[in-house]
Amino acid sequence: MALNHTNRLQASWEQGRQRTRSLRPAYGRVSFRATALAALLSLAAATTTWAQVSPSVEYQVKAALLLNIAKFIEWPSDVFKSNTAPITFCVFGHDPFGSVLDDVLRGKTINNREILAWRIKELPDLKACQLIFVGDTEDKRMSEIINSLKGSSTLTVGESKDFAERGGEIQFYVEENKVRFSTNVDAVQRARLIVSSKLLGLARIVHDQGHTNGG
Repeated sequence: MALNHTNRLQASWEQGRQRTRSLRPAYGRVSFRATALAALLSLAAATTTWAQVSPSVEYQVKAALLLNIAKFIEWPSDVFKSNTAPITFCVFGHDPFGSVLDDVLRGKTINNREILAWRIKELPDLKACQLIFVGDTEDKRMSEIINSLKGSSTLTVGESKDFAERGGEIQFYVEENKVRFSTNVDAVQRARLIVSSKLLGLARIVHDQGHTNGG
């Protein structure tokens, strides 16, 4: 069952890529964004009965989402040591992906930057990452993680309850058997990240806990 579901997800993703090929303009950046958007839409539309599939299938979807979400994020130029420095995706603590994340990222680039996959165990090492995934088993360390990243331009992505409202930038959650994501626009602003309006259009927008319309 898990194998069949994985094949359906891959077929859906490939269909999204095929649809964009006929729309490719002369400029690669626009085509790059169109392909990424089609992949995001395909993944967001994929319905999954999560109680019936293996964890590996769930994290195949989440690994693909990490890659495609990152294509709609602009980091400050001072985050990178050079114009060719890689983008580093990190998994903090327990790694639920296994080799899946490495497989998804292998050979991929974002704005001509190579993508690296690191596993991080110590909080001081997190500032070397541009994107950090925090699994739900690390939820108890959420406050430590957020505090250790103060002043950095790191995109944090988690899956535990209220991860975004507690200061993470993006949170995966399941609704109607589909993987969705929330974006905390307050956290994004603090991190000096620029998020494409197209990505925000697919997200559930949230704010910090205790936020009020008056500020």
